[in-house]
Amino acid sequence: MKERTHLRVERDHGVGWIRIDRPERLNAFAGTMREDLSSALAVLEADRDIGCVIITGVGRAFSTGGDVRMMAELIEGEDQDRFEALVRTGAEVVQRIDAMTTPVIAAVNGPAAGAGACLALACDIRLASEAASIGLTFLRVGLHPDWGGSFFLPKLVGYGLAAEAVLTGGMINAERGERLGIFNRVVPAAELDTTARGMAGQIAAAPRAVVSAAKRTLRQSLHSSLDDILEAEVIAQLDAFRSADFREGITAFLEKRTPRFNRRPAGARTDA
Repeated sequence: MKERTHLRVERDHGVGWIRIDRPERLNAFAGTMREDLSSALAVLEADRDIGCVIITGVGRAFSTGGDVRMMAELIEGEDQDRFEALVRTGAEVVQRIDAMTTPVIAAVNGPAAGAGACLALACDIRLASEAASIGLTFLRVGLHPDWGGSFFLPKLVGYGLAAEAVLTGGMINAERGERLGIFNRVVPAAELDTTARGMAGQIAAAPRAVVSAAKRTLRQSLHSSLDDILEAEVIAQLDAFRSADFREGITAFLEKRTPRFNRRPAGARTDA
């Protein structure tokens, strides 16, 4: 039996839509969803009729990031290779968005957490519904940010606010996100798709070569070492994967309790 795809790709008058469609798990990434997202972006980038791409979620969430049940399975199987492959594929998605000549809009319809938040941050423009929120929640389960989150967020809000967001793992509501410059615009939930479609249509209708050049120039102004940041994230993620805190974070999440991080192994010295 063929596995159900969790991405819907649509085309509408020069605008490509990618809808993350796993609402029963709040659009958490599992299976081949990362690879499918990268492939969908590549297909729309190659389509000469598409002048702008919108990424959004189906249901009440944009994406809550990596599926914790799948992470628990990786821990149980000590499958670091598979975990590394997932992290590197996330990096590839970000690199693809960064390199695309077609602008990408995130229409954040609900919570965007972890990798879901970083996916939104990697996009060129972020529109949000009043029900949206965003947070780099990785530390809640003992992980380091990936998908370029530790690269893009400081450039949007500055180091101090980015440090607060990463080190507390808190969620930022739509109103504050707009005030900080994370979201370009916040609109009522019922108007999000229409607003995104209107903006994307305006971009798609503009001269494609100029739009592409403008995007490239804006992106170049942001960085000269994205690859270095992504590689550092991979290394930090692998360190986190091997840690007891990651196991504790995932276990606590599944048991619906507060995680107990930084516990010393039995017999460890305390007088160092």
